Amino acid sequence: MTKLSTVLLTVLLVTVACGGGSLSGTPSAPSDAIQDGAGPPPAGPFPSPTPGFATQAPERGGVLVLANRGDPPAGFDTLRTSSIALIHIGGALFGPGNLVRRCRANMFMVCPDLATSWTAAPGFAEWTFTIRPDTYWHDGVPFTAEDAKFWFELAAFDTEATGTRRVSAYSRGLLGFIERVETLPNNQLRITLAERNAQFLEILANPRLKIAHPRHLMEQPIRDGEPSVTPLSVGLVGTGAYRLEQYKPSTSIQVRRFERYWERDGEGRRLPYLDGIDYVIIPEPFAMDAAFRTGRIDGGARGRAHYLDAPRKRVYDRAFGDQVTYAEVGGDTFRLAFNVLRPGPWQDARVRRAISLWIDKQAAIPVVLGGFGWTSPGLGPENPFDQKLFLNWPKFDRGTLEERRAEAVRLIAEAGFAEGFKMGHLCRSISVDRCVFLKDQLTGLGIELTLDVVDEGRWNEARISLGHDSQGGAGTPSPIPEGKEAVYGRFSQNPDAYSKHEDPVIGGLFRELRQALTLRQRVEIWRRFEHYLFAEQAYIVPIAVRIEVIPYRTYVRGLVIPPVDDHTHTDFATVWLER
Repeated sequence: MTKLSTVLLTVLLVTVACGGGSLSGTPSAPSDAIQDGAGPPPAGPFPSPTPGFATQAPERGGVLVLANRGDPPAGFDTLRTSSIALIHIGGALFGPGNLVRRCRANMFMVCPDLATSWTAAPGFAEWTFTIRPDTYWHDGVPFTAEDAKFWFELAAFDTEATGTRRVSAYSRGLLGFIERVETLPNNQLRITLAERNAQFLEILANPRLKIAHPRHLMEQPIRDGEPSVTPLSVGLVGTGAYRLEQYKPSTSIQVRRFERYWERDGEGRRLPYLDGIDYVIIPEPFAMDAAFRTGRIDGGARGRAHYLDAPRKRVYDRAFGDQVTYAEVGGDTFRLAFNVLRPGPWQDARVRRAISLWIDKQAAIPVVLGGFGWTSPGLGPENPFDQKLFLNWPKFDRGTLEERRAEAVRLIAEAGFAEGFKMGHLCRSISVDRCVFLKDQLTGLGIELTLDVVDEGRWNEARISLGHDSQGGAGTPSPIPEGKEAVYGRFSQNPDAYSKHEDPVIGGLFRELRQALTLRQRVEIWRRFEHYLFAEQAYIVPIAVRIEVIPYRTYVRGLVIPPVDDHTHTDFATVWLER
């Protein structure tokens, strides 16, 4: 944990995140001292959610040019995909968060966003938000509590209209089983949950949960029987710092400053500083490197293949010296996830555990993670939940690789599969090296891994289906335990989950997490959860976590780089160019 994180967590033990109210700009952090029904923290003054620039005033104007790894999928619909190809652009268009956001100064705290304040009723099953009065959609229509209600109902419930159905969001389980959503006088929104969720704010701050669905443009088409309507098909308007200027598929996305954006920095200056951002769509990582080298772009893309590995970074170092800087983000996890709802030897927990013990996890870092990473399924080395609180994967398996592999052979023989078997594997085309690594590793255990390599479009469809025996997972889950239900939870509630299972124990542990009232309780539950998920049942084999390296020209200033989770801080509202 950094010294800053330690200080902030100590000062802000009793916070809105576990109940009570907040003034605008009030950050919230995990609590270890609050009791059921406790009141709000003392009144301000409170720090701004947007830091100022004490050493140098930002320069206004200019257009930042960034690479993007591909066209945003699903018609820019954040309820259908969390792809970084969308979220890297979506932060600018739709804002950094939801009603609340991860704070810029410390992403493990919660700050206001589209809501200025909130209260939690005793019991933490009813949350009331006051919607920001100075927020507008890019077409000039005010954003209101009715818009927020529309989005939450789209996310949480299937929508029936004119003989058709629009299914709820892929991440509906993440929100914690919403029972009803109501608008109240004075532009307020009340969300009632089916059960207590003391961590609702931290979950809601997940940057994947962007409100990208204007009610005044989407409600009527859905009612008229067009359930597949998307933000792009109605003109793509958001509430973020930048509005869409032009979209040329497979070429570029241009966004320009939205003059009615509400946010100001800590010195009272209106954001954003830039005139706009051009995202150049560059699917090939080496083409991105060439574009950076020739001055066509100012910064790299976010996304697995586009992050620099050690050899490519050395080329940048030699070519640019002190004219390049790097963002380093902990996030993308290399994993193997099983579909236990599909018949096969992998339905046996002993087989899954044997596979987990057999894989040489440390070898994955230089071979497929570019030389930057660590072996842990935890929440990241900078995460305040981790340090000495949560178990990390190496603590489950302290023996040598030889000892672990001997136990793997014993377990798979005990399960009756000493002669080996075949297992299919859904393989994302941009991750073939990872799939080949797994195939080579499992050969030694007598398992023949059959790879089904699919492009991005097919991947986004297939990964939420039950058509494969195993898959690699997709991206970085939330840095808070409760936010991981979308990727670790039961398939019926979380179709985007890596492993496909319907284990009620997993659902029960997530329920305990949502209902926990102290940090101490959350730590104890997560310890049990990790051991059950990764060791006892081995639904998922966490192999290693990549450190994601993104190049930027040194004249790109004001970047807010998250220590973990590359989906965070993609609005670029505080960025400016020093020419």
